[in-house]
This record gives sequence, C-alpha cells and structure tokens, in this order.
Amino acid sequence: MSKRVPLVIGNWKTNKKVAEVYDFLQEIQGQLPDPKKVEVGIAAQDIYLHEMVKRSKELDIPVSVFAENVHWADEGSYTGETSPAALADIDVSGSIVGHYERRKMFKETNGSVGLKVTATLRNGLVPIVAIAEDATHYNPDDEDMAPLTEIAVGLAGVDKAKAEKIVIAYEPAWAIGASEAPSAEIIEHAAKVIRKSLAILFTQEVADKIRIQYGGSATPENAKEILGLEDIDGLLIGRASLEPAAFLSMVNDAI
Repeated sequence: MSKRVPLVIGNWKTNKKVAEVYDFLQEIQGQLPDPKKVEVGIAAQDIYLHEMVKRSKELDIPVSVFAENVHWADEGSYTGETSPAALADIDVSGSIVGHYERRKMFKETNGSVGLKVTATLRNGLVPIVAIAEDATHYNPDDEDMAPLTEIAVGLAGVDKAKAEKIVIAYEPAWAIGASEAPSAEIIEHAAKVIRKSLAILFTQEVADKIRIQYGGSATPENAKEILGLEDIDGLLIGRASLEPAAFLSMVNDAI
C-alpha cells in the first residue's frame, strides 16, 4: 500500500473574478478533509494569489495556493513574468510548470520547463510538472524503456535530494477539454511508464515517493475510478474545479 498522500488541485486557468474567488473559498470552508489524508490545492491567476493565501488562513481552510506559471529567475529584467522568490515570499505553495497550454500557445520547451522546476525547488516551492507526452505507445513489458522526453529533459538538472518534492501531472494533450478521459488502463499504463522514467533519473526509492496526478477531462463521474489506480496519487482538475460542489466531490473521492 502506497504511503503517498493524495494531492487534488483545481486549475482555474483564467476563470473567475474576485467576488467569485471569495465565494468559492467560503463555500469550501469546513468541507475539506484532514490534510494528512488528502492535500488540496487551487491554482489561480497571479492577481488573486496573495489574497487567496490570506483569506484561506483567516477562514482556516486547509487549501494550498498555487500559481499557474512561474519564471526561472528569482529577480531581474523579465517584464510580465512572476518570480519564484516572490511567490515564496507571499506563502504560495508552488506552481504548475509546463502545462500543455503553455507549451502550445506560449512555445514553452522542455528546457525552459527544466529551468522553472529547479527555480521552484530552489525557493522551497512545489513544482507541479505537467506531462502531455503520449505514453500509451510504450510496451509495458519492456523493462528497458527509455524515459519520456518531457521528464528526461525537464528534470535532468534536479538534485536527487529534492526530487521527491516534485509532483507529476499526466495530462494527455488529446484528453484536455475532451468529453471523457482515457480508459483506466491507459492512465495506469502511462503512470507506470512515468514512474519507471523517474526511477531511471532518481532511483526507484525516490520515484516511489513522487506523486503522479491525472489531469484531462477528470470529472465527478470518473474521479473515483481514476483515483483508485495504483500509480495515481491525485488529480489536476480543470473545468470541473470551477464549481465548489463538483470539486469537493472529487476531493472526497481521494480519501
């Protein structure tokens, strides 16, 4: 039995106005499980992060606040970017790194993702490293399978001593925004390939401590089945995380 604590994160993207953010936090107040059983987080636009951290503390809500993106430099002349040191300074817990939408629309590369991962870890933040690469073509019986490119390049510079803090979010590109998620068999196979890739980079002991989330059309209808998979340790929820009732239902499925 895995000792990895499930991690469920809502990724709000560019949704919600300030009043909706406040309303959401109030609606989940007193509704979240013990963090020792399930850790819960919300990733939101930068403009809301500081206030979300403050408000969650005031309301005693056990929710971690995440950025949706981060720069690789702690400071400097990078107009429009967000410093990982600044995020740490306002008690943000971490950041999504390398989401498929960032790669597709803003041309992020495995190399830039790697810089951001090391920057978040350097500042004590948790990187939620999104993996969109199609892992389903790998042969599950091949003991010598090569690491996934996005993992091999994106995590190559990570210190093994810090690697267990990383979270991997497997979001196959073809499932993002789709009407339904891949089958449980496909998701579990991809997660096993990812964990095997992590073992090649960091040792099996470290790989067994790294949490792997599933994202991509995760809903209240399929959450319980996905969360029951051996190598899945949580969810990165997009559209379904916008409604408090749906989000809470999926969080409770992780217990």
